[in-house]
Amino acid sequence: MAQPIQGLSAGVPGPQRHTDTERISGVLGAAAARWPGGSRVAGVLLVVGLAASLPAQGRAGQTPPAAPTAPGLETIQIRPNVYVLFGAGSNITAHVGEDGVILVDAGTSARAPQVVAAVKAITPQPIRLIINTSADPDHVTGNAIISAAGREVNPDAFSDDPHATVLAHEHVMLRMSAPSGADTLFPTALWPSETYTARVRSMYLNTDAVLVHRLLGAHSDGDSVVLFRKADVIATGDILDLRHFPVIDPAQGGSIQGELAALNRLLELTVPAMPLVLKPGRTLLVPGHGRVSDYAELVEYRDMVTTIRDNIAVLIKEGKTLAQVQAANPTAGYRARWGRETGPWTTAQFVEAVYTGLQAPAGKS
Repeated sequence: MAQPIQGLSAGVPGPQRHTDTERISGVLGAAAARWPGGSRVAGVLLVVGLAASLPAQGRAGQTPPAAPTAPGLETIQIRPNVYVLFGAGSNITAHVGEDGVILVDAGTSARAPQVVAAVKAITPQPIRLIINTSADPDHVTGNAIISAAGREVNPDAFSDDPHATVLAHEHVMLRMSAPSGADTLFPTALWPSETYTARVRSMYLNTDAVLVHRLLGAHSDGDSVVLFRKADVIATGDILDLRHFPVIDPAQGGSIQGELAALNRLLELTVPAMPLVLKPGRTLLVPGHGRVSDYAELVEYRDMVTTIRDNIAVLIKEGKTLAQVQAANPTAGYRARWGRETGPWTTAQFVEAVYTGLQAPAGKS
């Protein structure tokens, strides 16, 4: 995987500053969890395979050619035609080809001009399609500005102005267009211009199969993940967030059942670097926030969520209240790595979301 082009801006969260050494350590930890007894050997093999995929800079002290970026953002090339933009509010995946640029998520409106500049620095091709993975403001409020800088991939019956197509699950549209006082929750300029409801929305662009998978009820009731099949990259949205415990928002239709179902589905779509671990091939996962990862880290994350779910389920069966469950610390063993005591998503909020979800029927995925 290519190295960062430039240093992150001061406003980018710390977890996005992970080095390749840290990432290898994470893979080694995941391997140890999966292969007890012989875990050190298997783990070393995985680490050697990951190291083989690193660029020349990490192996021989060579500096790769500088890739274009924009002030305040960091651009990383992870495949010959796939880039990740960090620092836009959410991670933005850019798939570049002869048909134009496909973006997964649009970040915030404040960073949208820099995103447009970053894309133009990568390629002269126009932005043709933006895919929103949820209705979260840090994923969708850049829609209007970024869309206006492109042109549609599908005709828009509701507008004559040139703009990139914005695609999302129907539930995202319903959330964004929900009444809020005298207006809607989001201005109409930010709404998707096209929605889907099927389990998979597939298309062929840039000589690649693009598959938008519906994984509802995990982080929210509008979750989508995007698989670029030829590039072997999956943009996961906020279903995967290695910075902390997964953000499950019951008020927006999220649930622990949906989160685990989505993580398990991601594992089915993700190919590990096996059995030829010395080769660089593997599926790369681009989360909505945080660092790019792969199968090994996804397995570890899924297992962590499963263990905590099981711990809380036992406490509920014993008749414990939420306060008693919190006091029992069901995240023990994982809290130091993924827990947060302050900030927008704390360990207590995660435990409450799991507790509430286990007492309610699972949502539809």
